[in-house]
Amino acid sequence: MAISRRALMSSLGASVLGAGALSGCGEGGLRGRGRRKKTTPPPSADPLAEPDQALVLGSLGSAHGRSSTFEKQISIAVEEAMIDVNARWEGLFGHDVTMVPRHVMADPGEDISQAVAALADQGVTAVISSLDEDALLAALPHFVEADIAVIDVFTSGMTLRGPEVDAANMLTRLTPNNDIIATMIVDESKSGGNSPRVGASGTIVYVSEETTQGKDLKDRIVHFGNPARVNVVAEHFYPFGEIGDIGAIVQKVVSAHPALLVVNSGAEAGPLLSALHEATLDEGNRPTIEIPVRLSPAATVDYTKDELAPECLTRATGWEPGGELTDDHINMMLDRDRNLLELGYAYSQQAYDAVVLACLAAQNGLSTKGSSIAANVQKVLTGDAECTDYGLCRQTLRDELANGSRGTIAYQGRTGALEVGGVGDAAKGSMRTYTFGPAGALIAGSATTFDSSQ
Repeated sequence: MAISRRALMSSLGASVLGAGALSGCGEGGLRGRGRRKKTTPPPSADPLAEPDQALVLGSLGSAHGRSSTFEKQISIAVEEAMIDVNARWEGLFGHDVTMVPRHVMADPGEDISQAVAALADQGVTAVISSLDEDALLAALPHFVEADIAVIDVFTSGMTLRGPEVDAANMLTRLTPNNDIIATMIVDESKSGGNSPRVGASGTIVYVSEETTQGKDLKDRIVHFGNPARVNVVAEHFYPFGEIGDIGAIVQKVVSAHPALLVVNSGAEAGPLLSALHEATLDEGNRPTIEIPVRLSPAATVDYTKDELAPECLTRATGWEPGGELTDDHINMMLDRDRNLLELGYAYSQQAYDAVVLACLAAQNGLSTKGSSIAANVQKVLTGDAECTDYGLCRQTLRDELANGSRGTIAYQGRTGALEVGGVGDAAKGSMRTYTFGPAGALIAGSATTFDSSQ
């Protein structure tokens, strides 16, 4: 008759118990006073090993709102990163990494919770998000409940870090937040002088689309500006993509004559600055006042086809998040879409790196669980061994694992050197600056660094 597993274990238990009782009588009989007591060595820890489990990723974007401007760049970069991870570097944990089809929000009224539920049903444990602040804020509780890590490549608003928002350490953001952007703007506004053509130092006019990010950025400028005697002396908000009466905005800017004009908008910044430039010219077409301009990433585009007033953008400076664009990254993007020559590559570096970071975080934590991935993203950015691609970074971690130890890496990918702070936002990194030629041509400048930890 076959012996059941339960009967066998009971028999083994009794045998072990009997052996234990007899052992007390061996070699000198019962243990007496002063005789060394035999001890059982503590159980050894489980050996470090990779799980035999595939990582499933998701991605979310939007066809409306301010993030829609960069949907093409971001989606292409995510797809290319997935090709590299699997075809070039053979996936993770002996499996291909899976990416479920990208979900793109069709309208602002969409219930994003349904999309998150669908991702969870398909086994997704980490998502790359380029949703705007409002959509991500609505989705975040559902991500937390489903134990899905969120690596965000787009938002900057501090509303996502408000005291009433419980992200449960599941949200990591790879681009500068509004605190960093506001600090940069406040510093730039101090460049005014005593010349009547130059606005008074520390004065700002703020023009922005009426979005959660736009309102938050204005509040952060005020917050950081007040101690430094920097003031927003005039402001103008307008519905997304509908700038309205440009003449009225120009009059407000000219009347205020600030040290800095901040235009937190899209490409409608071009016609606005053209009208502003013409309003400041005297009879000899010479400017009567000078107003430096700081443009947002969505307004940092080439304006040569827009037939703007000559030299209307020569005092404007734009920016995009990330370090210098490499030839490899540009060629990768252009191979997919030549239109990117005009659209640019903003946020594509972060999108590519977000995929790689999700995989490296899983490798570092030896787990595909969302909470583990979220906890390890920061760690793979700030370790000892610098590495610049997924293959090198993963191999470093696997080599250490083969030796029974844990290695540490500092991934410096397409975005450049990056560190994430305690709240999960980018704390150290780079920003590319741009200027404009007389005809509105975009001129790439060098990358500068930011460090919010100082």
